[in-house]
Amino acid sequence: TNHLSHFLLSLGLLPALRKTAEQQQQQQQGRFLPRIVTVASAMHHLGYRLQQDPLSQQSYSAELAYGNSKLAQVLFTAELNRRLAAAGSSVQALALHPGNVLTNVVQSLPAAVQSAYRAIMKSVLLTPEQGARGAVYAASDPSAFDKAASTGGYLDCSTRPVEPHPLARDPQLAAWLWQWSKEQVKLPAGWDLPAAAESPAGQQ
Repeated sequence: TNHLSHFLLSLGLLPALRKTAEQQQQQQQGRFLPRIVTVASAMHHLGYRLQQDPLSQQSYSAELAYGNSKLAQVLFTAELNRRLAAAGSSVQALALHPGNVLTNVVQSLPAAVQSAYRAIMKSVLLTPEQGARGAVYAASDPSAFDKAASTGGYLDCSTRPVEPHPLARDPQLAAWLWQWSKEQVKLPAGWDLPAAAESPAGQQ
């Protein structure tokens, strides 16, 4: 659900976001346009068998499954931007790595283990407030989208545009993922966006 839930929610909200963007442009209030922000992860670099085994049915590795789901999120952001641009929409999409954050991921473990984990890791991990910095910036700074244009809409935890894994910049893989995701969630026809014209060789 790391990817498919985001895919379905984003496209379900998109008609309202596009309408808002059109109204803002008509009223010449387009300094800050509607934006979709996906909290991905640098762990997308671990994804490499997304097309071959998207649901990890052939073999399962927690690291690979997580990496593939995060790779899918970065691919989705880039493909969404391509399709929005092709549709003439000014809605924007960004994905980001929030950093390594001290969360309640160990809450199901014994209390002593939780305490030891937090005592050790608090000196090296970000606080939840620090981890939220990138998402807040991506959602609220008017310049964030233009800043990340060269990286397909991907930012790191310091709000800097960084190149994602080469697979995350593959437009053919992104187009395949879009079609596969549509089929998995049974996307209503009215929510879909047409594909952008195929990119010439070597351009993404």
